[in-house]
Amino acid sequence: MTDSQLAQEASAAERQFWFAEQVARKAAANIALGQIRIEGPVEVPALARALDAVVRAHEALHTAFVLDGQRLVREVVAPMPGRTPVLLAAGTAFDDVAARLDETGFDVQAGVLHWSAVAPDEDGASLYIAVHHIAFDGLSHEILTSDLADAYAQALTGTEPYLPPRPRAAVTSLGAAQRDELAAHWRTTLTGVADLPCTGAELSQRELARASLFEHRTTCSAGLAQKLRDRAREGAKTPYALLLTAYGRALAELTGAGEDFCVGTPIATRGTDQEREVGCLLNTVPIRMRGLDGPDAADRVWDAVVDAVLHLELPCEHIVAHCRTGRSRRMPLFQALFAYQSWTRTVHEAGPARLWTVPVKPVGAQAEVQMQVCEVEGDAFDVVVQTPAGGPWDGRLADLVAAFDNHLARLATAPTS
Repeated sequence: MTDSQLAQEASAAERQFWFAEQVARKAAANIALGQIRIEGPVEVPALARALDAVVRAHEALHTAFVLDGQRLVREVVAPMPGRTPVLLAAGTAFDDVAARLDETGFDVQAGVLHWSAVAPDEDGASLYIAVHHIAFDGLSHEILTSDLADAYAQALTGTEPYLPPRPRAAVTSLGAAQRDELAAHWRTTLTGVADLPCTGAELSQRELARASLFEHRTTCSAGLAQKLRDRAREGAKTPYALLLTAYGRALAELTGAGEDFCVGTPIATRGTDQEREVGCLLNTVPIRMRGLDGPDAADRVWDAVVDAVLHLELPCEHIVAHCRTGRSRRMPLFQALFAYQSWTRTVHEAGPARLWTVPVKPVGAQAEVQMQVCEVEGDAFDVVVQTPAGGPWDGRLADLVAAFDNHLARLATAPTS
């Protein structure tokens, strides 16, 4: 191991999940659970060798996070050998696997960050990959699957699979002047913003992370989704803007929030040299929701999203430090989250087998209420809304989804502003 590897400073996203692990050790909220569909021959020993090759190739999957004085740093360590996937009964579903995440044995200080399980069936298998969020985001799911297909194709021929090393990109630190400029911008952007009104129990971030989740699902049909895409294109936006606007309107309608609150949204921070890097490469930023009743609501929301992207370099922890309006048990600045997954899910050839990612949901609470929208087969949108048990949205998800569906339908048919 080189001195530079020992001294690499952790990123802001890695610090976020390291801190989350200290606050709520082994909580499901700190874990990303991916699902990969395998069609064709399933040879578990070959699959185990392929997984080992993927872990060896990606530094993020065998990196320890330790304190060096006041700094959190990365230390690339030797991968833990031979973590053979747990063999599950045929038909074992995602929720059943999510209930077993206490078996992962994760240790961020030792670099033990991944766990897998496989449920073979007559057509192939479902492979479940659990990775600590400190080393994994949504796009990492697709990257890992692509590399796993390459390694599995090799392993099925009886050869020892090999993938080229994929080292981490070093974290780029902000200069003092740039940091001050970004902080000033965010203070101006968020001045006077209010918390989302809370009509129930207030949960601390530790309580959120440890709570079990309730959820409600809905589907935006391909026909409605196409109308949203058409409206968005006419207004020089993406469907993201209309979906987030509908979510904001639903939140405001059910809480009496009025016209001014924030919704947090994760945005990828991958540079051009990180397209094949597994890791937690994102920043969660607050999007100020104002003027939601007006005909130009989606334009306002889109402008706020674009502005956030342009000022994405300031980590969420620093935005909170500079802009939080008060102290309470609740999450600061935003208490609701919105995530949108729109990337292409490629079918990867692995010799006689084929692999592809299956859209998955979060397995732990990152907020008082959270919505995830995924583009799925057939050009529809799959929508899942989740809330921790005992929180202010416990028992209210059906109403929230109904309000969201209503506002989304209106936005899809409204004239473009």
